[in-house]
Amino acid sequence: MARPLIAVCRGGYSGESTISHQSAKRMLAAVDRDRYEALFVSITRDDWECHNATEVAIPFDRATFGIDRGKGPERFAGALIAIHGTPGEDGPLQGYLDMLGIPYQTGGILNMSLTFSKYSTTALLHHLGFTVARSVMLLRDTPGTVEYVASVGYPCFVKPDRSGSSLGVTKVKSPGELSDALAAAFAECHVVIVEAAVNGIELTCGVLQLEGAIHALPVCEIRTSREFFDYEAKYHANDTQEIIPAPIPEEVTRLVQERSKAIYRALDCRGMVRVDHFWTGQDLVTIEVNTVPGFSGASIFPKMLEAAGMSVDEVINKHLVLMLEDRRQALAR
Repeated sequence: MARPLIAVCRGGYSGESTISHQSAKRMLAAVDRDRYEALFVSITRDDWECHNATEVAIPFDRATFGIDRGKGPERFAGALIAIHGTPGEDGPLQGYLDMLGIPYQTGGILNMSLTFSKYSTTALLHHLGFTVARSVMLLRDTPGTVEYVASVGYPCFVKPDRSGSSLGVTKVKSPGELSDALAAAFAECHVVIVEAAVNGIELTCGVLQLEGAIHALPVCEIRTSREFFDYEAKYHANDTQEIIPAPIPEEVTRLVQERSKAIYRALDCRGMVRVDHFWTGQDLVTIEVNTVPGFSGASIFPKMLEAAGMSVDEVINKHLVLMLEDRRQALAR
């Protein structure tokens, strides 16, 4: 019997495409080759292409999400989405796969679209009673920008509302730095969020759902000598520390894990998610929710899995089983 075809989707339209290729490589290597056949599907604005693990091109049909290797059409049975940024982290790819009836490991359209917007995520979390930082949303033509930012206070972070890997993010300490920061953020996205800086310990917690239960992974403390955990600190700086488990009191660890699981449930997340917080010494302030965490060599999520006694291979293959079983049950209804 032919092994089910699994697409490992990589690329995307943003500056995170390089990280996406690294994540996809790790995911594809994790797939159990005795049970599945995994191939890369590379998505750019110009084209969709398929390659095997050694980067040999395979004819791909975007209309059916299938391939033709000379023995007739073959359709992918499922997709592992490793695209950080649009269209894999904000909903369009999920919508396309939903229309074709192809299962995937991330949240659905609404969950992905909502959580990709930093402002929408924290606004909803605030409405639901979670503690978040003060923030305002800006468009290019928003009047009274300086006054809006003053209501948040300095220092603050100016961020593209829909972007990742800290691309276009600037820490602003005074009004004189605001113009350049806004320009950098608007270069990445037409919507910008200005968020109050939170003083405290930076913590992140992975969450995933396996076999009907939601699990919180060991908490990670992030330490950097830079102004904040920016792109350089994440992927290039030699002195960045990602300490797992975080050296924090046990009751704070429990709070971070329970809060992260509660947010996962509240936002209807699926698959593997990372929730970022700051512990001020008194309050746990949630900053962001990452619904397509990285799987590159520098990424935190695989390190948290390892600290929990789970391997990337184990988790990826369990998600494949769940994806395909959910699809079979849906067809049977």
